[in-house]
Order: sequence, then C-alpha cells, then structure tokens
Amino acid sequence: MATGRLDLYIAKLPNNTVVLTLGCTDSASELLTIPRNTPLVLTRGTIKAPNVNVQFLEGRECFADFVEMNFELAHRLQLQALRRYSLNYASSSKSLIIQPTPISEATAVIHSQTATNISIGYELVSKLGIPERQGLPIRVRNGKYIAGLRLQVPANLSDDRMRLPAYWLNKWRLSANVPYKLQYDQRYSVLSLSPIHTPVLTRL
Repeated sequence: MATGRLDLYIAKLPNNTVVLTLGCTDSASELLTIPRNTPLVLTRGTIKAPNVNVQFLEGRECFADFVEMNFELAHRLQLQALRRYSLNYASSSKSLIIQPTPISEATAVIHSQTATNISIGYELVSKLGIPERQGLPIRVRNGKYIAGLRLQVPANLSDDRMRLPAYWLNKWRLSANVPYKLQYDQRYSVLSLSPIHTPVLTRL
C-alpha cells in the first residue's frame, strides 16, 4: 500500500478530479506508484466518491506535498481546506483512502526577537502544516505553560527559522539559537516546544 501525507487545497477543478503535487520533500513519494488514467474510488470513512481521476504535478516550488480538489468534492468527503491528511492507495480495490493527520513535527533553531508576535519561516510553516495566514492566532506551549501569540511569516520562502519574543524566552528559560523539537496540532492551533536531548558519551 502506497502512502503519503498531503495538505488539502480547494481549486477550480472538475468534480471528479483531484491533483496531487508531489516531490516537495527530499524523498520520492510512494503515491507516484498510483497508475495513471485509472479511475479510483476516493474514500473517507464510510463515504465514497467513485470514478475519480487522479492527476499528478511535479517540479512546483513547495516544501510539503499537497492535494487539490473542488469544494463540492471536499464537502462530500467532509474534508477541510488547509488541513493535513494521509492518503493510502490500495491497489487491490483501486481505492484512495483519506484520513486526517493533524499533528506534524519538525526541528528548528529558536531565535529571540523584540516583536511580540511569533515569526515562523515559510519553509518551517509548510513542514508543520501551519496555514500561511498572517496574524493567525497560535497557542505556544512549553510544558504546562501556554502563551497566545499571533503568526508572522517572513517574505523569504526559504526561511526555516522560528523567532519568539525575548519576553517568553526569558520567562520560560529557553536558550536562544538552540534547536528544539516542534509539534503542531491543527485541531487546536497549538505549537508545542520541547528540548532535544542528546545522548551523553562516556569514556571507558
């Protein structure tokens, strides 16, 4: 079974057509093994959309694979735009099974800034599945502590850095210019930070 994780975008497409844009990450997508020109059954739980035509695009500038379909098809399958889903192709039944995968992880260096918002580079936003929406409310969690901040995405598309207000870095006793593990939950718009523990080497 071929599988992949993709973000959903609404586009002006025929009702029974979906477009997969693959190759945005470093590794080749397993979904490229889906046969061309073969009608598939698109499935979400007990909901089925038969005779769906799957088209492919590669070489677009992106940092996360994504799937496009029109509003009617997304509504029928109860899918939400700008959410991340797993797509699993079952060759035996010629089915493309869609399931929500709202939690994504990445590693990034956290920098300090004087601004009061949270700044996350476009590349990092894409990897975490955070909607690229200026001013988006995000709850940042560090252990049991939570801060409500607004998102700011720099214009540089290759920016993979994250910048937190100096106030919160100091209050939470976080180290600037140090990599942290990040986890974003799309359901609650919560970005969790946790330290990266490196193994301690002992001399014999």
